[in-house]
Amino acid sequence: MLAVVLIAGAALVCFAVEKAPAPVVKVQGIVGVTKDAAGVITAVTLTAKDGAIYDVTLDAKGMELGKTMADKKVDAEGTVAEKDGAQWLTVQSYAAEKAPK
Repeated sequence: MLAVVLIAGAALVCFAVEKAPAPVVKVQGIVGVTKDAAGVITAVTLTAKDGAIYDVTLDAKGMELGKTMADKKVDAEGTVAEKDGAQWLTVQSYAAEKAPK
Protein backbone atom coordinates (compact mmCIF):
# COMPACT_ATOMS: atom_id res chain seq x y z
CA MET A 1 0.00 0.00 0.00
CA LEU A 2 2.82 2.39 0.90
CA ALA A 3 4.52 1.62 -2.43
CA VAL A 4 1.37 2.59 -4.33
CA VAL A 5 1.16 5.90 -2.47
CA LEU A 6 4.84 6.64 -3.16
CA ILE A 7 4.49 5.85 -6.86
CA ALA A 8 1.35 7.99 -7.14
CA GLY A 9 3.12 10.85 -5.33
CA ALA A 10 6.14 10.60 -7.62
CA ALA A 11 3.85 10.69 -10.66
CA LEU A 12 2.20 13.88 -9.41
CA VAL A 13 5.59 15.51 -8.88
CA CYS A 14 6.57 14.66 -12.46
CA PHE A 15 3.45 16.31 -13.83
CA ALA A 16 3.86 19.36 -11.60
CA VAL A 17 7.27 20.25 -13.05
CA GLU A 18 6.81 22.96 -15.65
CA LYS A 19 8.86 22.93 -18.81
CA ALA A 20 11.04 26.00 -19.24
CA PRO A 21 10.15 28.14 -22.25
CA ALA A 22 12.37 27.67 -25.28
CA PRO A 23 15.03 30.36 -25.64
CA VAL A 24 14.60 32.96 -28.36
CA VAL A 25 17.17 32.59 -31.13
CA LYS A 26 18.26 34.89 -33.95
CA VAL A 27 18.64 33.45 -37.43
CA GLN A 28 19.91 35.25 -40.53
CA GLY A 29 19.18 33.65 -43.87
CA ILE A 30 17.12 33.39 -47.04
CA VAL A 31 13.40 32.65 -47.03
CA GLY A 32 12.19 29.85 -49.29
CA VAL A 33 8.54 29.32 -50.14
CA THR A 34 6.72 26.32 -51.60
CA LYS A 35 3.25 26.79 -53.12
CA ASP A 36 0.68 24.34 -54.43
CA ALA A 37 -0.88 24.52 -57.92
CA ALA A 38 -3.41 27.08 -56.70
CA GLY A 39 -0.64 29.37 -55.40
CA VAL A 40 -1.32 28.64 -51.72
CA ILE A 41 1.77 28.55 -49.49
CA THR A 42 2.34 25.00 -48.26
CA ALA A 43 5.82 25.38 -46.73
CA VAL A 44 8.25 28.11 -45.69
CA THR A 45 11.93 27.52 -44.91
CA LEU A 46 14.72 29.71 -43.67
CA THR A 47 18.19 28.69 -44.88
CA ALA A 48 20.71 30.18 -42.47
CA LYS A 49 24.11 31.52 -43.42
CA ASP A 50 25.74 28.47 -41.81
CA GLY A 51 23.72 26.16 -44.07
CA ALA A 52 21.22 25.07 -41.42
CA ILE A 53 17.67 24.78 -42.77
CA TYR A 54 14.74 25.67 -40.55
CA ASP A 55 11.17 24.69 -41.38
CA VAL A 56 8.98 27.63 -40.42
CA THR A 57 5.83 27.00 -38.40
CA LEU A 58 2.91 28.11 -40.59
CA ASP A 59 1.10 30.19 -38.02
CA ALA A 60 0.10 33.80 -38.80
CA LYS A 61 3.66 35.15 -38.46
CA GLY A 62 5.18 32.29 -40.47
CA MET A 63 2.69 32.79 -43.30
CA GLU A 64 3.35 36.53 -43.25
CA LEU A 65 7.09 35.85 -43.53
CA GLY A 66 6.49 33.63 -46.56
CA LYS A 67 4.16 36.09 -48.28
CA THR A 68 6.29 39.19 -47.78
CA MET A 69 9.88 37.95 -47.79
CA ALA A 70 10.09 35.08 -50.31
CA ASP A 71 13.63 34.73 -51.71
CA LYS A 72 14.87 37.61 -49.55
CA LYS A 73 17.51 37.78 -46.83
CA VAL A 74 16.04 38.29 -43.38
CA ASP A 75 16.96 38.59 -39.73
CA ALA A 76 14.42 36.48 -37.82
CA GLU A 77 13.85 35.83 -34.14
CA GLY A 78 11.86 32.99 -32.66
CA THR A 79 11.99 29.67 -30.91
CA VAL A 80 13.33 26.40 -32.32
CA ALA A 81 12.03 22.92 -31.64
CA GLU A 82 13.14 19.63 -33.14
CA LYS A 83 10.41 17.46 -34.65
CA ASP A 84 10.98 14.32 -36.72
CA GLY A 85 14.64 15.21 -37.21
CA ALA A 86 13.90 18.70 -38.54
CA GLN A 87 14.45 22.08 -36.88
CA TRP A 88 11.19 24.05 -36.69
CA LEU A 89 11.34 27.81 -36.22
CA THR A 90 8.32 29.57 -34.75
CA VAL A 91 8.87 33.17 -35.87
CA GLN A 92 8.21 35.94 -33.38
CA SER A 93 9.64 38.79 -35.45
CA TYR A 94 11.61 39.42 -38.62
CA ALA A 95 13.03 42.21 -40.75
CA ALA A 96 14.79 42.47 -44.07
CA GLU A 97 18.50 41.95 -43.56
CA LYS A 98 20.30 45.27 -43.54
CA ALA A 99 22.99 45.76 -46.18
CA PRO A 100 26.48 46.20 -44.73
CA LYS A 101 27.77 49.76 -44.68
